[in-house]
Amino acid sequence: MVSKAQSQVISIVLITGIIISLAGTAYMWGIPIIEKRSAIADYSAALDFVLDLDEKIVELANSGSGSYSMPIEKGTVRVVPYNADSPDNNSVIYTVPVSQPIAEESSEVILRTASVDEVGIYGEAEPRIITMNVTKTGDSYLMKFKIHYRELDTRTKGFRIALDTASANGQGSAIISYSRTETIPSGAANNGDLELSWVDVSLV
Repeated sequence: MVSKAQSQVISIVLITGIIISLAGTAYMWGIPIIEKRSAIADYSAALDFVLDLDEKIVELANSGSGSYSMPIEKGTVRVVPYNADSPDNNSVIYTVPVSQPIAEESSEVILRTASVDEVGIYGEAEPRIITMNVTKTGDSYLMKFKIHYRELDTRTKGFRIALDTASANGQGSAIISYSRTETIPSGAANNGDLELSWVDVSLV
């Protein structure tokens, strides 16, 4: 009877140890899976914001009037105006922190854009180029989305959305409004007139 009781105790101890071990293993393996799912969710939400922001800017440029307000749920927005002396001029840059990289570090990923030529064909190319890259900062990562507005060529003239704002960087809300239209004689890449549709993007 004593031997049987001891055997039962040993069995309980072994089973308990196995359960604890399995639970620990599941926890250790579960953290990366949860973080990856969170990073994917953050990426999807960020891309939706970028696409929505671009859609509103293009809509205002095409309509020639109106304004929109968009909340910035997470991350920061930086606006680099058309006339800025910067390689990122005429761009909106949206940066979001994530726990795990969604792409290879420092590589540039082209999103929802058929070509990355600085001058596109009117009626075929999108008026913008959207890219994304990931950089490591401490124990976390930063996803940086860039919406860059390029010129569209009609062979006789050019059209371009021009961001009309002081360089800005912030959170809160983005206020997008149509500003004005300007024609620059012989300013297009094809030496024709360049028509700029100025859109103001302010951060409040």
